[in-house]
Amino acid sequence: METFYKQEDLEVFRKWVYYQVTSDPRLKLEKYDSRTYKIYYKNRVARFVVWPIGIVEEAIMEGEELLFYLHYQFYNFHYATNLFHRMMEKLLEDEKPNYHILLCCSGGMTTGYFAEKLNKYCQLNHLPYHIDATAVYQLENVYQKYDLILIAPQLRYKQHELSQKLKPVLVDNIDASIFATYDCQAMIEHIEKIIKDENK
Repeated sequence: METFYKQEDLEVFRKWVYYQVTSDPRLKLEKYDSRTYKIYYKNRVARFVVWPIGIVEEAIMEGEELLFYLHYQFYNFHYATNLFHRMMEKLLEDEKPNYHILLCCSGGMTTGYFAEKLNKYCQLNHLPYHIDATAVYQLENVYQKYDLILIAPQLRYKQHELSQKLKPVLVDNIDASIFATYDCQAMIEHIEKIIKDENK
């Protein structure tokens, strides 16, 4: 009992968590079982579990995506409350609005592959971008849904024409070296520079 935790302190910690959550009107608490609380905020669900062996487990899910996971041995109240606060900061973190970007090339296949890679990169790095792709002949049917359109190097000559036709959506070029290598990091840096320049 005394080597890693005291049962009494664990029980105090559980009650402290209960009152922290129930005193916040933004949150809903559900006692899932004798060990587990589920804490609901918007589209996210946090799971807080105290195991009999003194292990505390914390996780946050949004749909099928795991946003946060931590498990630790309960040593003392101060240590545990600090870790609980970290979970709650993540749970209550306001989501960044998605920025919708459309890649465009002649037929849509090359940009389709690049968009797929970019979306995976954005998910792994928790970036607020959603990226689609289309062929140039479809552009006028779909452009209204996007914040930024990036055209492939072979369409660079059409940038001025498309910028006028698709106003107020911003139209810019994809650098040939980025496009040829499917360099996700460089592409995101390029996107962020465009957004920063536009918001000046």
